[in-house]
Amino acid sequence: MKTITLQVPDELYEACLYMVQKYGRSAEEWVMEFLLKHTTVSLQRTDEEQRKAARERLRPHAGAQSLGHPTGVDNESIDANLANEYERHS
Repeated sequence: MKTITLQVPDELYEACLYMVQKYGRSAEEWVMEFLLKHTTVSLQRTDEEQRKAARERLRPHAGAQSLGHPTGVDNESIDANLANEYERHS
């Protein structure tokens, strides 16, 4: 475990003392609980925001190519589709 020493404005210090008295914990316990609670939420939110941003970047590419008809995933269907496209553009 590491030690952190913080300098805070008087108003924040007073608020911390109020919470310590209200909940009957030491300042260290209260600050640690507060940081753990809010850091975990913040990290989860960041991860979710990153996943959402990645999905949004990928979304324009989903279904971007349409041949105008359903295709299969077997090699023969793929080869036939490629041959048709090459003929169209030759």
